[in-house]
Amino acid sequence: MSKVARLGTVQMERPIPTGNSMRRAVSFNPHKYQGFTYIGVLIIVTVMMMALAAASEIWHVTMQREKEKELLFIGHQFRAAIGKYYEQSGRRFPPSLEVLLQTEDRGANKLRFLRKIYQDPMTNDSKWGLVTNPDNTVVGVYSLSEDAPYKTKGFIDADVKLEDAQKYSDWKFVYVPKTRTQNLSNGQVNGSVRPEPRPN
Repeated sequence: MSKVARLGTVQMERPIPTGNSMRRAVSFNPHKYQGFTYIGVLIIVTVMMMALAAASEIWHVTMQREKEKELLFIGHQFRAAIGKYYEQSGRRFPPSLEVLLQTEDRGANKLRFLRKIYQDPMTNDSKWGLVTNPDNTVVGVYSLSEDAPYKTKGFIDADVKLEDAQKYSDWKFVYVPKTRTQNLSNGQVNGSVRPEPRPN
């Protein structure tokens, strides 16, 4: 058999793929990789959900701590207003919070104890719990929220009794008048009087 014949035989046995035969040679089955793609998507979605949950928790804690700061500020405002009323009204406590909004004529000066009834940042309501005397006069206020506070330590001396509170409604902002025999109050804000030093 001649060389040409042999080459012809080889060409016939191993034809060069063209057209449809080439497409069949390079084609693949997409179903073979669907399982891997599905698992990859699940992993990505899971990681994203975990990141969103962590960010949401951080945002919630941050916002709650800001509300705690606001509650402390408002509590101090109420307590100071009650103290001013007590000192300016013949050592009598106010019968209600609304009385603190009234403007009293003190000669050349107009005296107002409280600018407004603040909204409780924990409940978004203007309703407050009241600490009262037996005669129903108001000596302090507290939030009606039953949520547990994040802040349990690091209070100023005037708020030392708020430490380790189980809920915000335990944060009671009470005005305690100074006694005649001492210049310090019982660990509470007493108008401009310094609070009692914390024990070591």
